[in-house]
Amino acid sequence: MKPLLTICCTTYNQEKYLRETLDGFLIQETTFPIEIIIHDDASTDNTVEIIKEYAAKDNRITTILQTENQYSQNIDPWINFVFPAAKGKYLALCEGDDYWTDPLKLQKQVDFLENNLDFELCFHNSQKLYQQSGKLELNEASSQVAEVTTVIDLVDYCFIATPTVVLRNNFKLPKWINNLPVTDWPLFFIQVGNGKIMKMSDVMAVYRIHKKGVWSSKTDLEKMQTDHQILKALIDYRVLPEIAHQKMNKKFKKLSKKLVKYKLKRFFGLTNKIK
Repeated sequence: MKPLLTICCTTYNQEKYLRETLDGFLIQETTFPIEIIIHDDASTDNTVEIIKEYAAKDNRITTILQTENQYSQNIDPWINFVFPAAKGKYLALCEGDDYWTDPLKLQKQVDFLENNLDFELCFHNSQKLYQQSGKLELNEASSQVAEVTTVIDLVDYCFIATPTVVLRNNFKLPKWINNLPVTDWPLFFIQVGNGKIMKMSDVMAVYRIHKKGVWSSKTDLEKMQTDHQILKALIDYRVLPEIAHQKMNKKFKKLSKKLVKYKLKRFFGLTNKIK
C-alpha cells in the first residue's frame, strides 16, 4: 500500500543520538501507512550500523547509505536523494540528532492538512535540549509566533524548527539550493509560496543543541553570513510572492550594512560583538 506520509531523516556521525530519533519514528500511531527514508552521508562512527539494525526490524525503513560524503561536495541529501525517493503525499522532516515525543504527532498534523487545503505546511511547538548541560526549555522562536502565518512572516526569521514540520509533497527544488549552507529556510519559502502555515500549540519534538550541530555550532558572525547568503539567493531568483520579496529586500540591505559595520569594527579592533 502506498504510504500517505514519508518520514525524511538525514544522518551524519550521530551514533549518540540516533536511537532516540528512530524510536520517535516507531512510536507513531497513525491510521495511514507511512514509510521512513534514512539517508546517511558516509558517517565514520557507528551511525550506519544503528540504521541497519533498525531497518532489519522494520520493513517500512528504506536506507540510502553513502560511501562518500555528499554535503562536502555541495550535494544536498534532501534535494538529491531523499525527496526524489519519497512516495508520500506528505513529508515529515527530522535530522538524526533531534527526536519526537508525541506518538500522535503525525496523525494530528496530517489530519489538519487533509482538512485544510489552503495550508501548505504544519509545524508545532518544540523544546530545545542543551546537550552539554542537559537543560530543556521551550523553543521561544516558534512559541511566540502566531498560530497562522505566511512567508511574509517567515522573512523575519526561520521560526520553524525542522523536526516539527509536516508539509505537502508538492514542490520541486531548484539546483541552486545545493550551493546554500542550509536548506530548511529556503525550502519552506518555496514550498509554502502563496499558501498558509499552521502552528500547533502541542509540544511534540525536541531540537538538540550541541557542539557538532550544523546550525548551533556556528558563531554569531557565521550565522549572519549564512542568512546573508540565503537572502541573496532568494532575492536573485525571485522565489517569493511580491510583498514578501520586497520585505526580504529591505532585510537583506539592512543585514548587508550590519555585516560591513561589524567587519570594519573588527578590522580596527574596536569590538568583537555584533550589535
